[in-house]
Amino acid sequence: MEVKKADDYQTWFLEEENHGILIDPWLDNKLVDGKGFLLQREKEIKSHLSEAELNIIKSIIITAPFEDHLHLNTIAMFPEAKIYTTLQVKKILQRKKIQNEINVISNKETLIGPFFIESYKAGFPYNTAAISLLIKNKHNKSVFHEGHVANLNEIKKFNLKADVAILTSEEVKFLGILTLGMNNTKALKTCNLLGAKELMITGSKPSKTKGFITNFLSMGEFDKALLQENIKVHYEAGSYVQI
Repeated sequence: MEVKKADDYQTWFLEEENHGILIDPWLDNKLVDGKGFLLQREKEIKSHLSEAELNIIKSIIITAPFEDHLHLNTIAMFPEAKIYTTLQVKKILQRKKIQNEINVISNKETLIGPFFIESYKAGFPYNTAAISLLIKNKHNKSVFHEGHVANLNEIKKFNLKADVAILTSEEVKFLGILTLGMNNTKALKTCNLLGAKELMITGSKPSKTKGFITNFLSMGEFDKALLQENIKVHYEAGSYVQI
């Protein structure tokens, strides 16, 4: 299985047996059409995926009902791809007249091509809106993906294990109180619980996000030295691992 950080933010590409999956894809220069008063993020390079990789994308997983996970312009690029998501997101997509096949995933194993996928509750405050993912192949190699805050109780309850963890590590807080993205210490604690040997950072460079909402956000630093003392870390766009 190949796991690749497809952009400089939080789009992920997984490939196994010529079946490509995108997780929370945003493959455009702008997150929001127009100026984006409330929220905006821009990037110079739409993605770090090759044409060959884009051509084998057969499935899309959406883990949260927010614009930076549920990017309609990107979904429109893959009209034949099957979408896997929550019931809440499925209803949004149906209201938006998305014609792709839409499937709801749960913690019961879902087969997507050669991948076996389970979903679990995200950590607070996302526990009612977003999901974590455990993605395995037939060789029992696995990836844990959490786009915001890991639910450590959920990991312990189900004894979840993974070779690779995709997690936030640059802490983001709303009004200095509500944690929207984990810090380095919690990212490492999550990896230890999972038994992960490699950590891939998602939600990277939160300071690049602009708009009115950022007046209420505080953002921490990415401490690569601290993390690399304990685990192999992948941060840059285009970085990938083979497991």
